Amino acid sequence: MRRFFFLCVLVLSFSFELHAQDTATIVGTVTDSSGAVIPGTTVKVSNPEKGFTRELQSNAAGEYLAAQIPLGNYLVEAHSPGFMRLVHSDISLAIGQTLRVDLQLAVGPITQSTTVTGNVPKVETESAAVSDVVTASQISDLELNGRNFIQLASLIPGAAPSEGWDPSVVGHSFTGISFNGGRLPYNNWEVDGGNNTDEGSGWTLFTSPSLDSIAEFRISTSNYGAEMGKHAGASIQVATKSGTKDFHGTLFEFVRNDQFDANDWFVNRQINPPGGRQQ
Repeated sequence: MRRFFFLCVLVLSFSFELHAQDTATIVGTVTDSSGAVIPGTTVKVSNPEKGFTRELQSNAAGEYLAAQIPLGNYLVEAHSPGFMRLVHSDISLAIGQTLRVDLQLAVGPITQSTTVTGNVPKVETESAAVSDVVTASQISDLELNGRNFIQLASLIPGAAPSEGWDPSVVGHSFTGISFNGGRLPYNNWEVDGGNNTDEGSGWTLFTSPSLDSIAEFRISTSNYGAEMGKHAGASIQVATKSGTKDFHGTLFEFVRNDQFDANDWFVNRQINPPGGRQQ
């Protein structure tokens, strides 16, 4: 019994390396109706679904920065003495995105508020990176023979699968895609911010996440920032789904029984006359 207890303590004492999920950033400038900046403004960035809130202050130039926050839908609230409270809703953050949300406060009592909904520019203005996001709906709805997310990476402009690449094989971990003519080992594949590539070969994944576990992933093919690091090829950032403050789950089934396949034309082919030779 003592030996069993010691073994349990030993197992629980191991430390495991955990990586944070890939995140996003909101930046902006707080101004009044004349365009003058408002320093010292209290800005609150919140995600009601996850119960996440971060409060910060605008600097002397009226700028604020909410860095490395979880993916999802956000509210940005701002208030300063002598100005009405501003609430900016329906802000959606994608993986690896830096989104600019400028805030313009109107003069008035702080007890009154102005609400702005869904007019954030969709164009990426804070980064010169050439990238694209494969969304959760694409992952769920597009037909994938073998249910391998790597297939979706081949849809990005500049992607060229190598000879013999066959992601339809279940459990296939060979990436096998060149981006913009780069070598296969030069790509960076990450899951929740952690390296997912065998550094020996450079093109074999350690894990192949289930499609249902992937929230979305971003593929940056060029002009991305130095924070990406490692190799000079494309950077593929996979973010898995995270929980919210409410209990929920999903149930799905993908039937791959060949009995449901369409009838083959050759099954109905007849030889005429009977006993003749098939051509």
